[in-house]
Amino acid sequence: MAEKLRKELCAEQVLFCTNVCGGEGFTREAFCNTNTLGSKCACSNGAEAAIRRYQWPVFQRVCEAQRAECRMGCDHSNVANGDKSACFNSCDARMACGTEHAPELKVMVQNFDDPTSGSPKPIIKVTTSAPKAPADESATEQKDVKGKKDQKGDSKKKNSPLPTGSSSGASYSAAGAMSVAALAVVAGSLF
Repeated sequence: MAEKLRKELCAEQVLFCTNVCGGEGFTREAFCNTNTLGSKCACSNGAEAAIRRYQWPVFQRVCEAQRAECRMGCDHSNVANGDKSACFNSCDARMACGTEHAPELKVMVQNFDDPTSGSPKPIIKVTTSAPKAPADESATEQKDVKGKKDQKGDSKKKNSPLPTGSSSGASYSAAGAMSVAALAVVAGSLF
């Protein structure tokens, strides 16, 4: 998140806290660290307890930014077309930012320099399992040769986004699993 946006967001967070407390006279402590987005709101009247974690401006924006980054990762060229919808749905379900089902983000802290944490990595279910790693290199070479033979014989496979043969299905699943792993890294890398 750009520095300018972090500064604006922190200003919004502190103002939100002051308003929740009922004004500056009831605000015991309100801060937001523009580097980590770690925030604290403490009211002398305890009014901050009525606000759900997902209602705080910093929480909402961090979650929304991470969901957007996750969804952008779904458009990445390594994600097969058939897996994109599942990828988008995973991002939205795991990062339901404005709801009770929002991810656990540590943005509310006790001290100004306390660390914050990001959201969970998106989980995408792969319907078929990836093949087990072969015991030696010769087995890998044999598997590669067999896969090439299977692909040459069936012209329908070239135009279909889904595999039709058993060996190409395993290759497809392995590639899909690698794409899912790459997305998980992207989704957690914002902070």
